[in-house]
Amino acid sequence: MQTRIEFNPKQLTSARIARGMTMKDLAEKSGLSRQMISNYETGKTKPKAESLLSLISVLNFPRNFFSSDMPEVHSGAIYFRSQSAATKKVRDMQKERLKYLYQVFQILSKYVNFPEVNLPELVEKDVHNITEEDIALKASELREVWGIDSVSPINDIVKLAERNGIIISEANMSDKHLDAVSRWIVDRPFIMLTDNNESAVRRRFNIAHEIGHIILHNSVESIHDYSPQELKNIIEKQANMFASHFLLPSQAFEESLLSTSLEYYVDLKKYWKVSIQAMIFKTHFLGLINDDQRLYLNKKISWNKWRTKEPFDDDMKVEKPELLEKVYSMIVENNVLQRNELNTSFKIPRDEIEKIIGVSIMDFDNEEKQKPLLKLIK
Repeated sequence: MQTRIEFNPKQLTSARIARGMTMKDLAEKSGLSRQMISNYETGKTKPKAESLLSLISVLNFPRNFFSSDMPEVHSGAIYFRSQSAATKKVRDMQKERLKYLYQVFQILSKYVNFPEVNLPELVEKDVHNITEEDIALKASELREVWGIDSVSPINDIVKLAERNGIIISEANMSDKHLDAVSRWIVDRPFIMLTDNNESAVRRRFNIAHEIGHIILHNSVESIHDYSPQELKNIIEKQANMFASHFLLPSQAFEESLLSTSLEYYVDLKKYWKVSIQAMIFKTHFLGLINDDQRLYLNKKISWNKWRTKEPFDDDMKVEKPELLEKVYSMIVENNVLQRNELNTSFKIPRDEIEKIIGVSIMDFDNEEKQKPLLKLIK
């Protein structure tokens, strides 16, 4: 019989990092010394009840989080869909939330069977030996495995990935320099999307990019084994290439490209659901326009101020994860567990649960209060 953990120092570190705080920040906001925070996190001392309440108040994490022992997530390298300006602090915040996503998945999977992972054989090559032909082949194989023909646009990549065993969730944080994070955990891939209010086409490309990492880079044990130049010019470039091949199959895209005018790309965007800039990149990659033509089109994009917001970005619906919400609702609505009991079992803050699952986790007491009172009229 295991003894109950009264205070787990690792959990305090996790909560602090997830909230984007340094030890100094937490010390100042909780009224404790930095040395005391350090002692708590290293396990040298345990906080007294009053100190723990102060920490809970600042971090806004439930009490049972600090007494729990969440499993360490070791398997699989973590990939960040980020720009170079993304800070270590932001990446660390996202890494902790990926752990919380896995915790939610573990709880839900006790009661509901999730779709089995359905992917083509993973690439086991060293990243330096992965060729453009390898990438195109895997993109084509994924379409075949997922039942998509080689000529059609992908309708909803989020639903498609979820139906094939990939767990996707939004993170309870936003940062313009980091769009997503992904990794294999045990035997299943997970993708967590940063809440950046990105356009529909950017989100679709982000997810395709992360799926590229999942399939192409299974041999990578840690991204820290590679230099920043290797990450940007090899690993990230390969994931981008996979996304391009997956969303825009070369032959089908070429046949649809009846003109290379910017106006035609605007119309084509509605069909392929891919950004104008990504289609111009693909056109250049296929050798259908030269360097000067690509430069001219990109200058027109800048002139039109379309770098960050393109035509139809406001009209195209952003695809949202739905699988976790459906599973959560199945458990509650079929009375497998009461809502409060299920919510408490996650052992993470309400705001984190609601963002991960994508639904309000209102407790039964609040639901009862909101029910209309019916009176018999005589």
